[in-house]
Amino acid sequence: MSTWTDLFENRTHSLVMYPDSTDDYSSPSWMGGNAPGFFDNNAAFAFLREQNYLFYLSVTLPDTNSKGPVPSQEMISVFVPAEYERYLENNRYPTCDIQVFLHPASPESALETYSNPALVKHSLTEWTWVEDGAVTDEPCLVRIGGNPRLIQQEDSYFTALHQDGYEFFIQIDEEGYADGMVEEYVFGFGALYLFANFDDGKWIDPIAGFWQYS
Repeated sequence: MSTWTDLFENRTHSLVMYPDSTDDYSSPSWMGGNAPGFFDNNAAFAFLREQNYLFYLSVTLPDTNSKGPVPSQEMISVFVPAEYERYLENNRYPTCDIQVFLHPASPESALETYSNPALVKHSLTEWTWVEDGAVTDEPCLVRIGGNPRLIQQEDSYFTALHQDGYEFFIQIDEEGYADGMVEEYVFGFGALYLFANFDDGKWIDPIAGFWQYS
């Protein structure tokens, strides 16, 4: 079976990432620090600055046409409003106030335009292949494919998403932070769940579906 089939059709496996304890700043994925250079002086994203968004993380996505977890040329970047109460009130689709962008892979910018002072930059490890439901020694920070690990088991989170054809894509779990990685939890020691439309082995229109906390 293909990587795509295992991740998104049968959902028997996931690919996971952890904070990189080696501080390898050449990693193509990272949390905290500066946003990718793709966003520098890009008029299409001027609203991020105008509406006071801060950079959260960028993940280089895997090439699901390969036999192993090889990085592709696509990246997901997530931005969060600076005001916690704002995205607390708008925490689920269709009014989830977290911005998610699919864009060409890009290195970190030298500009601190969107940097979040509450996050200490950490690189992320390469993707690791795991069987869905397998117990690992430490909680992962990022999980793509398989099934989400929900904090609140409520079907209402999924209703509007499924009606509009969105399926689970990526989970970012704050339990997977390394020590000293954050000065305050962005999602209340919770998790952010990204969704996407899937068509012919491709992810389309990824969005923030919802976030939860305990």
